Amino acid sequence: MREKLPIILLLVFIPGFILPPAGASSLIGRGAEHYINEYQLRTLNGVWNTRSVSGWEAFRGNETFYLTCLKVIALARSGYPRNSTEFRQLVEWIKSKQSKDGSFPAIITDDYPEPDSEWFYWELSRSAGTGLAILALLEAGENPNSMEIQKAAQFLLRNESGNHWGSTVYLFWEQTGLNRVNESPSIVATAYAIAALSRLGHNVSEEWRWLEERLMPERLVGPYLDNFFMGFVFPMPYRDMRGAYESIVLPLLFLKEEKVSLPKETLDFISSLLERTQYIGNATLRLSFRGITNYTVEERIYTANGWETLRTWGGTGRRAEINVTLGIPDRGSIFLIRSGRALLENESGFFKGKMRLYPEFPKNYIPLIGSGYAKRTVFRFRDGEDYAVIEPPNLDGSWNHDVYSTAIALIWLHMAGAKGGNVDEALRFLELASPRNSMTLDGDAYALIA
Repeated sequence: MREKLPIILLLVFIPGFILPPAGASSLIGRGAEHYINEYQLRTLNGVWNTRSVSGWEAFRGNETFYLTCLKVIALARSGYPRNSTEFRQLVEWIKSKQSKDGSFPAIITDDYPEPDSEWFYWELSRSAGTGLAILALLEAGENPNSMEIQKAAQFLLRNESGNHWGSTVYLFWEQTGLNRVNESPSIVATAYAIAALSRLGHNVSEEWRWLEERLMPERLVGPYLDNFFMGFVFPMPYRDMRGAYESIVLPLLFLKEEKVSLPKETLDFISSLLERTQYIGNATLRLSFRGITNYTVEERIYTANGWETLRTWGGTGRRAEINVTLGIPDRGSIFLIRSGRALLENESGFFKGKMRLYPEFPKNYIPLIGSGYAKRTVFRFRDGEDYAVIEPPNLDGSWNHDVYSTAIALIWLHMAGAKGGNVDEALRFLELASPRNSMTLDGDAYALIA
């Protein structure tokens, strides 16, 4: 770590005026203020109340600290009054969590490079939490030379090891509970520490080189690129399944704003995944039967006169592919399949390329994980008959029809410099989304940042 550079701050405040962030011009003038206000209220009032899964209960306090820092960053960036009582209470609460050594509570980093996805690994890092706290306090308008921020910076400087920062890794197994495994270098913790120290004027070029060498696609998306619950769905709106690409997105955004050049190969890779997995455009209905059979497919819609058939397809074979046009006008239609053989559930449904699309996530998503998810939400069978109903996905421009997933995707696309139709469609989804469209409690905060 090289010596600290001098800081020059120029603060300009014009009462009643909020300068939108770069790239936000498409939102201004389209009623953006209304839905931004809604997201601000949802962010402000969000609390951690999800039922415990895979050791999550043990880290409730850590996640509460993470969420509070994220709230402050999201609210400050979206123009929420920083002198308001509720905002100042959040800031003072963060300050109250600082330890005597200058550190703040650890946060979960989720970047342990263990390939065995049979286990749930949890990583906690005080360095990541301390870096996040510094960023939140700076966003809140705190003086960079304040005692809290300087003590936190000194903690990071003391705990740097080999140009990086680490995390404590825990393993959760239902038979034995939560057990500490080891200490591991952490790309997420290092990114938070670098972003915070860079904002304070420290030269972090050597630390950045360490991180840049490890920002490889396989470190960011594995091991859950093909997760064992439901195939490739990206991003994954589920606490236990968040990959490093989600945990690291916020500090990387701060680093980009510090004019750090992020690895182009990695940005291109993530962007290509996002382009393939966005719920936009048309899809292919693929059917796979348990043997050669005659089949008919009817697209139906319910009207005042009952069910009416819009289109019909038919044929003979073991497999079938039907190109369909989907979108908001088609919302509410169903596809009725009749055949002499039953469908193979895992090989049938709507696809984009090799990726299978799902129409909806159930409201009680977590309890249903691993318990026949596709059968419950995609197919409905009538006992004793080879008959199925498949609901088409709502291609609404989102990722996973979810606020959190869409916001994370938009931040990555922003860092990659993406513009155009896909981005606009995703922004429109965020405009229209309701609280039920977010399966994570930090989704609304990330939507404000996005």
